[in-house]
Amino acid sequence: MTFNIRTAEGRDGDNAWPHRKHVVAETIGRSNPHLVGLQEVLAEQIAYLETELPEYRWIGVDRGLNGGTGLSEATPIFYRYAELVPIESGTFWLGAPPDGRRRRRGGSRIVTWARFHHLATGQQIYAYNTHFTLRRGQGQLDSAARINEHIAALPEGSAVIVMGDFNAVAESSDTWEVATSRGLRDAWMIAPERHGPAVTSNGFRAPPEGWNGRIDWILVGGPIDVLSVGTIVHSVEGRYPSDHYPVLAALRVPPS
Repeated sequence: MTFNIRTAEGRDGDNAWPHRKHVVAETIGRSNPHLVGLQEVLAEQIAYLETELPEYRWIGVDRGLNGGTGLSEATPIFYRYAELVPIESGTFWLGAPPDGRRRRRGGSRIVTWARFHHLATGQQIYAYNTHFTLRRGQGQLDSAARINEHIAALPEGSAVIVMGDFNAVAESSDTWEVATSRGLRDAWMIAPERHGPAVTSNGFRAPPEGWNGRIDWILVGGPIDVLSVGTIVHSVEGRYPSDHYPVLAALRVPPS
């Protein structure tokens, strides 16, 4: 699952975090995914979800730490720890140069990644989670290229999942074209079964009829079959969990 849960610092009135946090936890718990990539997450939101979703642990850091800019956001990967074990993990800053030196750490978007071992099958999978800048253009294109470069350095034949809020429309944006130019496949496009609207940004309301525009994607690379994918439209008494709908994909890693 990829899910932008909307920052707790947003000036959202009736849709502020205290009024909808239980719906966020319920939305994740109802689907019970093995992996959840969250975006716009602050420390208080992580602490709440840790309590409400005790079957999960998480990996990630805040992009604003030591940056001196006041910016704050983590892109944590939550995982069901009884079934998945992280073997290695890290975070890289999309604003840093290719040699890995950090530049403007607090002002740069980030990617959190991990290699997981699935206890039941012995399979391993790499998961990436990110949140691209709102500004369309070269920054987004460079970010997509950096993720592809990181994936290209993995062992040949690795199973890869990339989750995130890319702030660019799938299928029609240059960002999507770059992101899918080196082997990553859009789960929405290749799934034999799809459900829910083809739109993910919602303004805390039901999906407008006829709207399209998926800016939250799940991409897969390597030996992964996509069984189904959907946009989860869930509310409680008219309260939506976020200004984004989560996207949920059922995936299968064939035996090696």
